[in-house]
Amino acid sequence: MSQTVTQAPTAPEGFFEDLHARALSPGWAKKAPQMWPTPRPRFVPAVWRYADARAALDAACAFVSPEQAERRNLIMVDPIADNIYPTCRNLVAAYQLVLPGETARSHRHSPNALRLILDAGERTFTIVNGVRIDVAPGDVVLTPSWHWHGHSNFGDEPAFWIDFLDVPFVQNLECMFFEDHPQRNEPVTGHEPDSPMRHKRADLERGALEQGTFELDTGCLKTIGVQSIGLTQGARHEQRPRIDNSIYTVLSGNVRMTVEQFGTVELTRGDVIVIPCWHAFSIESLSEQSQLIRVSDEPAMRALGFRDVTML
Repeated sequence: MSQTVTQAPTAPEGFFEDLHARALSPGWAKKAPQMWPTPRPRFVPAVWRYADARAALDAACAFVSPEQAERRNLIMVDPIADNIYPTCRNLVAAYQLVLPGETARSHRHSPNALRLILDAGERTFTIVNGVRIDVAPGDVVLTPSWHWHGHSNFGDEPAFWIDFLDVPFVQNLECMFFEDHPQRNEPVTGHEPDSPMRHKRADLERGALEQGTFELDTGCLKTIGVQSIGLTQGARHEQRPRIDNSIYTVLSGNVRMTVEQFGTVELTRGDVIVIPCWHAFSIESLSEQSQLIRVSDEPAMRALGFRDVTML
């Protein structure tokens, strides 16, 4: 018994070439899938050591001044191919140093920002829209989008902190604006040691001790969330894969972190680890009491209405 084989029709000669010339692509013949069942993170977990960054910044003082550079800082660049800036998909972090007697000039930009102070003496402050906000080790200071801000160290000790910004997110949205202050250093018009932009160390420590995970009020930033996390010795924090990206800094104590597709690493004060989306991990305190600061793009994900596996 003979069987008829029906041959699938073929496109006319030159059809696909003509589409390409008109910047069109056939959805039935995509070169690669554009949707998939679960996230495929491009960024990878990575660790940065405060001791390494501090030594490098100290060395850079010999040839990098506030007059030469917008900021004397070291960007934590995720080690993936062709990446020159982001720490994770939507956030970037950097260690910064301001020496005694120095002022980092004022500017403003559309990205939101915050600072986690690691080491600083007295008379170290940031200026946000003309308001002087004193800072001390362990503080978190917020800088909302398009707010003028600069930093001064009038004390006797070098000031080190970590900057966190949503620059990669703003770049992807293509809504980047940046402007230097016309007077270079913004004049101080007020002084608020207890500014709502400043979250003091004592409050963060107390919140972490009492609640385990203490959520800071970062509503003015819209896209960035901050948590203070407290762990007692032997306590273990487990986290399933989730869609937001997190950057953890150890503020006190020592911790052991085990991250999917990365392994186990021990971290101490000032060390930073990035956990991109869709990586399960755990944190264990190796000290009697440890405190971490988590900076994430969770508010942006929540505002955009994306569902997380932890919500299913």
